[in-house]
Formats: sequence, C-alpha cells, structure tokens
Amino acid sequence: MDERDRLAVDAVRSYAVALRRTRDRLFAAYPELSGLSDLLRAVRSTHVLPREGRSGTGIDYLVHGAGCRMTDEQGTEVDVDLVDGVEAFDGWRIHAFLAGGAGESLSIDELHAACSRLAGWAELREVRVPRWYAL
Repeated sequence: MDERDRLAVDAVRSYAVALRRTRDRLFAAYPELSGLSDLLRAVRSTHVLPREGRSGTGIDYLVHGAGCRMTDEQGTEVDVDLVDGVEAFDGWRIHAFLAGGAGESLSIDELHAACSRLAGWAELREVRVPRWYAL
C-alpha cells in the first residue's frame, strides 16, 4: 500500500469515526428513533420533527432526498443516505467531509478504493448498491 492509499484509508476511517460520534449524539436526543429510517419517517410521514433542526445534544440536522446531513458544534459535517434500508455513504460524501482539511486532495475514486479495501478487512460493509458502504 503506497502513501496515497494509506492517506485514503485514514480519511475513510476518520469519516467513520465522525459519523458514529455525530449519529450517536443526534439519536441520543431522540430515544424514540432507532436510526435514519425512523428520522425520515418522523420528518416526512408523521411530521413529528421539522426537516431541519438542532437536537438537544447540539447536532444540527437536515433531512434531504434519501438521507440526512448532520453537523456538530465544530462544523464537522457527515452525510448518509438510506440505501436498501441501510444507512450508507459513498466516496462523494467522504470527499465532502474532507473539504478544507487533510486528505482533501484525494479523488472520489481513491476514496472508493479505500472503502473497498476496508470492506475487505471487515471494517466496513458494502451494501447491495455498488460503491455504497455502511459501518
């Protein structure tokens, strides 16, 4: 594995850590919701929550298309979509997460390759839709 490959793997791992942390904090504020599918339902079907808001734990969220963008107080932003019933992400979402920071120069293809490598190591899993991954 060369230096860029290592950088890409580290970038994906950094995204995964931020996603877990941010997601856990968001859903800690809404114990009645078990995940993204419940959040989407609470916004779209039952209108219990607004499409955009701030949780009691300080996480801003924005429900969009097939998913949700979550941002913590430091401005760390993670985005996931619901793909085949699974909270999933792709290289594009990781690339957006890296904007303005270390690893920003990585291409989306390099990030996809890193996701694939991490799936091979059982750190991620690939969902049925190609090039989409889940924790």
